[in-house]
Amino acid sequence: MTTATTTLSRVMFTADLRDFATLFFTFVFPAGLLVGLVLGMGQIPSPHGGNSVNEISANVVAFGIAFVAVFAGAQHISAWRENGMLNVLRSAPVGSGHVLAAQAAVGAVLAIVQAVFLIVIAVTPWLGMQLVPTAPLGVLGVALGYFFFFGLGVILANLVPSMTAVTMLSLIVVIGLGLVGGAMMPVEYMPTWVQDVAPYTPVFHIREVLTFLLVGVGDWGQVGISSAYLLVIGAGLFLVARKTMRLS
Repeated sequence: MTTATTTLSRVMFTADLRDFATLFFTFVFPAGLLVGLVLGMGQIPSPHGGNSVNEISANVVAFGIAFVAVFAGAQHISAWRENGMLNVLRSAPVGSGHVLAAQAAVGAVLAIVQAVFLIVIAVTPWLGMQLVPTAPLGVLGVALGYFFFFGLGVILANLVPSMTAVTMLSLIVVIGLGLVGGAMMPVEYMPTWVQDVAPYTPVFHIREVLTFLLVGVGDWGQVGISSAYLLVIGAGLFLVARKTMRLS
């Protein structure tokens, strides 16, 4: 990291740690969702055998990554544009790339901590998630999911001038994609139209990667397809985000 990126990262990280909404939606909300879904639907038979605890737990981890990433991409840009900080940065030796790099670094830390936090809760005897030996490779799903939704978040912040509007739009997008992508319930139990649409959504592919790597449901072929989807489309989103990012 350059000095400018490091300094911006510290400012953003400190702001996030002091922001109740950021901490709530990064840790409390997904943890509550995890506990609620596992206790409420964990004993539903899984299409792959046994109960649904493992798949629901992996699904919530995937949804949490998407949630953190889209707000990591959108929050500071929209807030700083609204309060004039981006205009101030224009007179400093700071470019838009520094701002994006700082945002990405801070958000990545929160995403990793959140994923570990949720998995630790899920594997307790109270919930009963059972990890497989490939679980450490789950960092691949975290990285790819974060990359995809971070770029999407930056684009939303660049398109919508108001922080309130960006926040609402981000919530609508990520919750909508989470529902259709199977983050709240196994896709097999969703309406037929959802099952048809789900494979085209990013949350579905984050789920596919994490579900196999964390709990062994799926296969390497699907992991490869889902990883390619997230990487290729995520790269396109990031290029658009970088192109449209302006310090103004």
